Amino acid sequence: MNKLKAVCILFVLLAVLTGSVFAAGAGQDGQRVTRVNASQSSPADTPWHFALHSFADYIHRNAGGRFDVQVFDNAALSQGSSAIQMEMVQSGALQVGVESLTVLAAFNPKTAILQLPFTFADTAHVNRFIQLRDPTWEGWMREFENSNFVILGAAPRAMRQLNNNVRMIRTVADIQGIRMRVPMNPFFVSIFETMGAVPVPAPAVEIYTGIQLGTFNGEDNSIQLQYDFRTFEVARFFSIVNYIADINFVFANRDFYRSLSEADRQVFHRAGQEFAREDVARNDAHLQRALDAGRRLGVEFWTMPEENKQGFKDRLAPYFTEFRRGYTQAEWDAFHNAVRRTAP
Repeated sequence: MNKLKAVCILFVLLAVLTGSVFAAGAGQDGQRVTRVNASQSSPADTPWHFALHSFADYIHRNAGGRFDVQVFDNAALSQGSSAIQMEMVQSGALQVGVESLTVLAAFNPKTAILQLPFTFADTAHVNRFIQLRDPTWEGWMREFENSNFVILGAAPRAMRQLNNNVRMIRTVADIQGIRMRVPMNPFFVSIFETMGAVPVPAPAVEIYTGIQLGTFNGEDNSIQLQYDFRTFEVARFFSIVNYIADINFVFANRDFYRSLSEADRQVFHRAGQEFAREDVARNDAHLQRALDAGRRLGVEFWTMPEENKQGFKDRLAPYFTEFRRGYTQAEWDAFHNAVRRTAP
């Protein structure tokens, strides 16, 4: 942890002790009220904002006034950084956070299997997989507690796509040599290197200026997030591939969670289900808004047919073979059986 992150977390921890950020106060009839800060790193008009407010509202309605849940957008308590936000939830400086599997998999590498390219057909497929509650997957979810996180709710995130300002990516040959911004995650670096692109790891806040300045030519991200980060203004060759799935999670600091009564733990889990339902509903509307905005800006959207995806799968075969070494045969089979059972 660098000095800036350490100072930020120390500041919030000191605020906890002085009562200026988290507090246990008195409500009606002298009842103890616990302040809960819930943070997400997207702007206030995005699905995470509304989903996290649904989470908070459920707790306010169903916990008998024992909790005051405050929602913070744009990672406002962690200098706008999702990385610092994760560290603050892990340390207990924040009690609840929202992030995607792309970030959380760094704390639990086996869960990255869900993001193997071309494993899921679409977000509805991912949602059916989540609802199946496959024992192997659920076991991996519980392992997040080893990193001091407890998963409260999960919803499918919009599928990742390919956009750049060089040419339309219609076949695997078209991606050769294109400099693509990827998440700061070795998993994505390896995938793009194997496909023949030039991956450039960078935080999301650098996407727009990075493409504008030529640091990279494009990025892989969902239609919705490319709209949120204004990527459409600087990259307009958009290939809809649906090649990598993702999940949005709402999660709690484990120590905070363990301090709750069993009844309150159940309230927080049911609030997590409310988060998931609202997130799914909001993403559908957000997709249409993003498509409309992209077309107004002159973005060319092209949907890749199944036969064109085979070249990518063939190129990635060595990566799949190497990736499989991290799992037992039983784990690998259980996961893929669950994927097949929930397929369209």
